Amino acid sequence: MDNSAAPAPALNVEQLLQLHSLTKDVAKFCQKKLRGYLETTALLFRPRRILGDAVEGSEREFVGGSERSIAELRELYRRIALRPFDLRPELSLPLESISTQIQLQEWEYLHQTKTDRGWRSIKVTAPLTWVVAYSSSYSLSMLRQVLAGKEERDSEAVRAFVLRACLMHLHFTKFPGIADLFAGLSYRFEVRRSPELGDLPLVTLSAPFSTIRPPDELVTVASGLAGGASFAEVLDLSSVRSISDPLREEVAGILRNHGQEL
Repeated sequence: MDNSAAPAPALNVEQLLQLHSLTKDVAKFCQKKLRGYLETTALLFRPRRILGDAVEGSEREFVGGSERSIAELRELYRRIALRPFDLRPELSLPLESISTQIQLQEWEYLHQTKTDRGWRSIKVTAPLTWVVAYSSSYSLSMLRQVLAGKEERDSEAVRAFVLRACLMHLHFTKFPGIADLFAGLSYRFEVRRSPELGDLPLVTLSAPFSTIRPPDELVTVASGLAGGASFAEVLDLSSVRSISDPLREEVAGILRNHGQEL
């Protein structure tokens, strides 16, 4: 998925600028809360928790089912490594030790807009959706720049990013309760893919509010005002006003089954 913005209402430049400022503050708040949750649950993301001794460590750690997890990781990595990353598809074991320090990076995608001078490519960020990734020397934006030939390539850094993305995906696959936990905290789990990154699965967590991308004419104007070919989606105010509490709704259903209403 590279384009997830909700349909946008009619906006003018002044309204858009106000929404940008508001969205920035909401995103800062939501990201701070999410970062705190991830730091608290860091032990859930230990690679040795699913791969055991296939990851370097000072002590032996037996994990039931680790051989199957290793085989799944190898197959996923093999399928992704060649295109567009140009990496060797073999995964050597044991893997290097990987910190449970989690990085949050805004989801971004390329959007084509039509102008008087032709088509223009604009990088759009979704400020309330974050790629959840193990710490790496490359950020998502840097990796895209490298693959586009705009930055010097460090093959080991590319390999590390791809491997860590596969590991994060495997964690959420093996332990669906992690996604349920974050859903209970009002953050939605989703696996996303980007055309420039082939079939690489990127785990994302999103705030309970949606964002919108205005019509292309306004996006083009706003990106020009920002001095570059980039744009950030803005908060959909209606999604804040209509937010519901999933736990409350489930309990309300139980109450109705017993002939009670809230």
